[in-house]
Amino acid sequence: MEIEVNDSAEGKEVIFRMQEKPLVKTVTFTGLDKVEEEDVRDAANIQVNTILNPAKLNDAVKRINGLYRSKGYYAARSKFALEHPDQNSVDVQFIINEGGKMSISGIRFVGNESFSDEELQDEIQTSTWNWYSSWVTEAGTLKPDVLEQDAARLGAFYNNQGFIEAKIGEPEVEEVEDDLYVAFTVQEGPRYQVGTVEVQGDLIEDRDKMISLLQIRKEKFLNRKTLRDDVMKLTDLYAEHGYAFADVRPQVDKSATGKRVNITFKIEQGDLVNFNRVKIQGNTRTRDNVIRRDLEVKEGGVYDSNAIRTSTKRLQRLGYFEDVTVIPQETMNNDQMDVMVAVKEKPTGQFSIGAGYSSSDKLMFMGEISEDNFLGLGTRLAFAANISAVSNKFNLSYTDPRIFDSKVSAGVDAFNWEREYTDYTKGSTGGGLRLGHQFIEKWRVYYGYTWTDTELSDISEDASDYILESAKINITSAVRLSFVRDTRDRRFNASSGSKHSLSIKYAGGPLGGEAAYTKLEGFTSWFFPMPLDLVFHTKLAAGQAFENEDGKLPVYDNFYLGGMNSIRGFKSSSVSPVDPNNDEKYGGDKMWFSNIEIFFPLLTDAGVRGVAFVDFGNVYDQNDDWDFGNIKKSTG
Repeated sequence: MEIEVNDSAEGKEVIFRMQEKPLVKTVTFTGLDKVEEEDVRDAANIQVNTILNPAKLNDAVKRINGLYRSKGYYAARSKFALEHPDQNSVDVQFIINEGGKMSISGIRFVGNESFSDEELQDEIQTSTWNWYSSWVTEAGTLKPDVLEQDAARLGAFYNNQGFIEAKIGEPEVEEVEDDLYVAFTVQEGPRYQVGTVEVQGDLIEDRDKMISLLQIRKEKFLNRKTLRDDVMKLTDLYAEHGYAFADVRPQVDKSATGKRVNITFKIEQGDLVNFNRVKIQGNTRTRDNVIRRDLEVKEGGVYDSNAIRTSTKRLQRLGYFEDVTVIPQETMNNDQMDVMVAVKEKPTGQFSIGAGYSSSDKLMFMGEISEDNFLGLGTRLAFAANISAVSNKFNLSYTDPRIFDSKVSAGVDAFNWEREYTDYTKGSTGGGLRLGHQFIEKWRVYYGYTWTDTELSDISEDASDYILESAKINITSAVRLSFVRDTRDRRFNASSGSKHSLSIKYAGGPLGGEAAYTKLEGFTSWFFPMPLDLVFHTKLAAGQAFENEDGKLPVYDNFYLGGMNSIRGFKSSSVSPVDPNNDEKYGGDKMWFSNIEIFFPLLTDAGVRGVAFVDFGNVYDQNDDWDFGNIKKSTG
């Protein structure tokens, strides 16, 4: 723009002569080979049909150079050139000299006296190039943003080791021919030990008890991370008591003598907060009461951060939702907070069908149709069928985990089973009722009653007297009491936690029926996560049966092992005492087995895992004692 001023009869005459900046007509790139044009164009971020701005072009050059550096082309240089096809437009051309790819050949640290180079190297992400993994991990590639983060990591590392005055200089990068060398300069400063630790202000518990919660007092040197964790611990303690806005500020004072710091946590509890409204969103199918009954958060109750965490875990374990968030929200009143429960529902109906082959069942066909959230009521309805050359099993079950929105679960089952054994065919029809509720902490107690009508047919001519006597026992009326503790992270494909069970089954006597026995069974099962998505699992199970009346423990209610659910590598029910006269397997009244296995991922998205296992155990006759030197074992 030019300004011209002339004299005239009327006074001063001012003329503004303006020339518009041209519009960007085209943006082109030359010299590209190692990096995709689309990535370079995105980095430049210069759009056509916009007004030419030299400052933005200079910024584009910096971004292009930064893109190349992030990919290891540290020597890459770029510039721009302009061509004017006419007065009102301009063609922008970025000229790029990519150069060769440069890798980090060495990393050194200057000024570090308390820690070796190797110890500091472990704290940063930037690493040197190596021939065996850099092509996969990008080790040795210089990334300016990561380099900056590494300086912050080193600073945090020193702060966590008592060097609260440590300073890390800006990383220096040196080019030597085709290699890069990185240097970090460290000013360590003095190292401070932890002196006294104190809490002051609004204390909601005994002072000594609150101090005992703090981990910083166990540290020899001041650790910033531990200090932050302790602040969060105290803040959460107050939040669990209803003080959602408690302010915890650590004051760190250097001692007058010696390299020590005294720490005082100053606490202002703020207002006692109550839960106001609990709002639920995202449940298009699941009824509100199904969600509310699993919430520890209660409208009108005192604010409790632990209740929020517990509520989130409970809703996640239901299996009805893909995503669950329970978030407190501030209101107009300082002493009230709303709670927003946001869920994203997922399909809960399943239909599965499959086929397989085993040495014991031969060709098998399996199918199940189930709905885990039947009519949005939070109940489960399932029908399963398992048909093979030697067995037919049909099961129908209905389970309400919170009957009448109470903490009591209830269920009803109906079944019809038939299976061919070597010396007879067993057919069973019956049903059962189930109840369960919390017992102590994470333990639950279950009560059950089953009525079964069993018939043995196709009995072989040389069957033992035991089988012939068992054929006269048709009706089994039994109750069962079980104690179960389950802390697994998932019911299926668990990776952590444990499950334990102890149960007693009593048949006959005042319950009627023809069978009369007592069965004790128990197991403990543990899951441990390992690196590389591996999971270590171990299980130990045992059981023993007792006749309440002589001859009233039928052969089909004895213990048998073998197959997928006990000792793999043996045919189903093949681990059993054997009649020496006819090689008949009639089961035993005592059993135990153990599984030791490692799961490894195969198809992660589909939830398919492989397993390597060692199984061992045995079944013992009524006349035999427990013999842990005589075991059956398998690996696979």
